Amino acid sequence: MRTEPGFKLLAPWLLLFLLFGTRVAAAGPGKRLVTIGQAIESTRHNNITWKSLKENLVQGRALKELSIGLLLPKLSAEVQWVHMGERHVPDFSQFADIGEVMGTLVQTVVEKHPDTADRFLPYMDMMKEQTSGSSMADFVPVRDTIAGTFSLMIPVINPEAIFNLKGSYEMYDSILQRVAYGRDKLLYNVAKAYMGLVSLQSMVRVAQRSLDRAREHYESSKVRANLQTATKLEVKRAELEVTSAQSRKAEITAALARAKSGFRYLTGIRGGFEVKEPGIESMKSYASETSLDQWLERAKKKRKDLAAAEIEVKVAQQNLNKVWTKYFPSLNLFGQAKLDNNEHQRFDDDPFSWTIGATLSMNLWDGGIREAQLKTAKSKLKQAELAARDVENKIVSDVESAYKALVDAKAALELAERQAEVARDTQALARASEMAGAATHLEVLDANTMAYASDAQELKARLDLATAVLDLLLSCGEPLPFSK
Repeated sequence: MRTEPGFKLLAPWLLLFLLFGTRVAAAGPGKRLVTIGQAIESTRHNNITWKSLKENLVQGRALKELSIGLLLPKLSAEVQWVHMGERHVPDFSQFADIGEVMGTLVQTVVEKHPDTADRFLPYMDMMKEQTSGSSMADFVPVRDTIAGTFSLMIPVINPEAIFNLKGSYEMYDSILQRVAYGRDKLLYNVAKAYMGLVSLQSMVRVAQRSLDRAREHYESSKVRANLQTATKLEVKRAELEVTSAQSRKAEITAALARAKSGFRYLTGIRGGFEVKEPGIESMKSYASETSLDQWLERAKKKRKDLAAAEIEVKVAQQNLNKVWTKYFPSLNLFGQAKLDNNEHQRFDDDPFSWTIGATLSMNLWDGGIREAQLKTAKSKLKQAELAARDVENKIVSDVESAYKALVDAKAALELAERQAEVARDTQALARASEMAGAATHLEVLDANTMAYASDAQELKARLDLATAVLDLLLSCGEPLPFSK
């Protein structure tokens, strides 16, 4: 049994299918030819969704930086200015008698013990200042006070911040996977829209060919009517065939214009354009090259949304751990330096002061908040696990559906090609028979209608096969091979 990875088998065929087709549409006047590679590149530069997904990465990096910041020292500065509108000098006159008594007592002690005089000199000087009254003004604060404070806080033990940091890195990995998956889906949608444009362009040509055949039949009917070998009813029916063909072409042309408008929105391409028409031959034998089990195995390894879901389970676990840390203490060191001009309130002459210390804090009881947060975190963890399992189940469903669609599309294309070949041969035979007088008018009309319907069915089968291949690649997590 062949075990080579299916993507390696498919990639060259997709490149041939979408880039090196056997038929190339001729661009009309004033229109440029756009390839799938150009459309993809334009999407990357102009699509708003693509740019918006990039902002998710910016937010994820900011979340990591925020988590790191919770573990780093914090330095802050504060400047305070205070203006006092009204000031009063305190009245210490009631303490005058006490001062005299204390002065007499000090003088008596010094006279009896002269060796202690040095110890009482500061007090005696202060008493002299009080007597002069100058010290009373020292108790009045200055009118304008300016103080500058610098504070430093250093986290030493912070379990919550540690698990928050781990969770932020896991979340960033999840965002990376989600963004990559979102971009892959966008590019695959562009590729499928491109294939839709190719199909519509081909349908316009098929409608034009049908219109040409109808006009030829109409002119032939008028000639035969002049020769009295055809009735007026046959001529009217041939004319009706022409108007029907014109109506079909107008409808398809309008559908093509609407599809191009949507394609411009996706890719940012402006102005008139036509897309390159690829070939289909290299796709027909693909469906049996790789088994369904091999595709399923690859999908489980490479689908980015599954990787994101599994990472989000880890994020939920880190969030649960972060709640558990609320039951443990945290330790912080702090330091503070202060400089001011308010020496009267300090009772010293040094304008600079500093302090250091440590804070050990622990939440003893918070009214049941932690318990509620713990229940919520456990529930979110369970929810994340179920979501990951659901994504895995959806992947199996996506791959099985895409693989079945590819097998069916291959069979449908083979039938449509045979039918279109038979219809074209029938149309040619009917025209020749009509010219020889061996075919009726209705037989020619039926042959023309069958040829148009068969060509349309073949184009639809080609589009279905290309879409099925793209859907299978996307469902297996494979990048668009021509998107680099």
